[in-house]
Amino acid sequence: MKKLFSILIALAMLASLTVPAFADEPDYTTGTPWPCIDLDGVVTEETTAELKDNFALAVNKDKILALEIPEGYSSAGTTVDLAIQAAEDLKNMFLGDAPEGHDARLAYDYFQLLMDWDSRNAVGVAPLKAQTEQVEAIGSVEELSAYLSATAPEDQLGTVWNSSSGQDLMDSNRRILIVMDAGLLLGDSAEYAALTPYGETVKQAVTELAEKMLVKLGYSEEEAAQKIDNCFAFETMLAPAIYTSEEKQRPDYYGRILNYVGQDDLKQMQGSLPILESLANMGYPEAETYLVMNPAGLEKLNALYTEENLPLLKDYIIVHGAISSSSGLDRECYEWSHDCNNAISGATGMLDDATVFSSQVSRTLNWATAEMYAATYLKQEDKDRIADVIDEILEAYHGIIEEADFLSDETRARAIEKLDAIKPYVLYPDSWEKYSCEELNYAGPEDGGTLWEANRRIARYTLAESVKEYSEPVDKEKWGDTPQTVNCFYDPTKNSIYILGAFAQGNIYNSDMSDEELLAKLGSVIGHEISHAFDSSGAQFDKDGNMANWWTEEDQAAFLERNQKMADYYNAMHPWEGQDFYGSIMTGEAGADMAGVKVVLRIAAGMEDFDYDAFFRAYADAWLAKDTLQMAYIRINDVHPMPYLRINCTLQQFDEFLDFYGITEGDGMYLAPADRVIIW
Repeated sequence: MKKLFSILIALAMLASLTVPAFADEPDYTTGTPWPCIDLDGVVTEETTAELKDNFALAVNKDKILALEIPEGYSSAGTTVDLAIQAAEDLKNMFLGDAPEGHDARLAYDYFQLLMDWDSRNAVGVAPLKAQTEQVEAIGSVEELSAYLSATAPEDQLGTVWNSSSGQDLMDSNRRILIVMDAGLLLGDSAEYAALTPYGETVKQAVTELAEKMLVKLGYSEEEAAQKIDNCFAFETMLAPAIYTSEEKQRPDYYGRILNYVGQDDLKQMQGSLPILESLANMGYPEAETYLVMNPAGLEKLNALYTEENLPLLKDYIIVHGAISSSSGLDRECYEWSHDCNNAISGATGMLDDATVFSSQVSRTLNWATAEMYAATYLKQEDKDRIADVIDEILEAYHGIIEEADFLSDETRARAIEKLDAIKPYVLYPDSWEKYSCEELNYAGPEDGGTLWEANRRIARYTLAESVKEYSEPVDKEKWGDTPQTVNCFYDPTKNSIYILGAFAQGNIYNSDMSDEELLAKLGSVIGHEISHAFDSSGAQFDKDGNMANWWTEEDQAAFLERNQKMADYYNAMHPWEGQDFYGSIMTGEAGADMAGVKVVLRIAAGMEDFDYDAFFRAYADAWLAKDTLQMAYIRINDVHPMPYLRINCTLQQFDEFLDFYGITEGDGMYLAPADRVIIW
């Protein structure tokens, strides 16, 4: 369900402050039942590596010792290598001559605007200062409401809530207008109740960036400090009413956020907040039904939207605006933003501009970049081969469902029906007609264009496209992500899996791979994504992509019991002494890992002379990783288990693994049948 690698890869790409040490640092080698071998420095030449006790360490020890986290990254390893290769490919694509075609030229010109430091330095912070002064001039809540509901969205410095159009989970063929919580500087609302060591690092980094930006905008150091204090004070009052990151990642989060209200109800709920007026200003028509994701958060925000709190409200907008704009301004601001990101991610050094900016073009003008990337780097024969592998794994998955002894015949039949309806999206679209941005235009550097103006026009165009799509049925044939994205994922609203082009590369997939390596790496990921249709989140959606219960009451209870057993299994583990995992959020991804290996092992069982040693070692290689301490904290709070657990916890579920290596009771890799937690 979750995008398998996007969060980790994006964090790895954060681009140099000295990495701050956390207070009272623990002994990071004290993990149970295995040490956290992903954390840089835990594995040394002296570290004991016995295959039967710690397979991930025994197989990958020499590779871990040889790994160095590259400058500009917070991780190293197999999947980060894919990100590095994709970034290099994009850079090479934009360093050539100007391409033909409107969309490709847009992407090329945007890259040139990003690279044009003479223009960026000449513009400086003047456009941001003008926006900041507009907010400073607001003298009442009434004036703030007028600003939020009448200023062109692309010219607003920020807002105190978020709203947009999104797909309706209950009826995935239509879109609905959504009201969401405002963002928090610390990300997780739990940090405002009890600041963690990682939260301290984030707070220090964003505070330093905000201070520098505000002083550059003309505030004194004392004024800047007061604004940042006001921003944190406002967020601290708001945070108790906002879901924590852990709550957002629980399977029951879908049920919590589906709060449908009519227009009259929303008018009452918004109080003095101009939410409906702001939606009209964005261009959206009036609607009969809206989705308020967090009514308690909206109620709290409305209570805080007062004349007394006006300085806090304004400073919240100003501080967030300064931070979010920093990377798109002059060189000094860009480097400050880079330093902030490095401090948060633990990365050191700086990637070259062309690498950073080509990836930024790919994110900002994703489909304008996509066709160029696919034509340059992706092959039809690989698309065909991977499609065949997907078909084989989908067919094998029937056996997984047929043998699930906790399902009744009724639920099993519906599960098979959903499985047969899964649609694969492989590498890149067959046609590009749906992805044109012909109506977007801005001047390139040779015509006097600026990056700030291009970003304004892109923001205006993107909103206009969203408004246009809102009134149309959802096009479920349209791809949910681009081929240059290093990712694979399952989309429950389409009942589809995506194996994107930049992921099926290098050490994860190439045309020369053996069957064993192909099944262990790309094959297990394909199985992983298919299984998300039946995990604790995906199982809430039917074959047509609508949130609907297709389980009998007894089957659902048995399914949830199995999920709880898996959660308890991970709760009993620790990356180091004193640090917990959060099993409640990990069952979907961990269960998908296990189901992915299970289905490809079914295929392996029918292959003559299958090399199980090569298969298991290739699987371990796919999850090879080395992380900074900050990255390790990020992974601990992520729905995906840490890479070393994705190896050891997954493989110890299977007799094929235990029997092949002669692993028995008393060995560190042994797990008794009664203690195994595989859900499917």
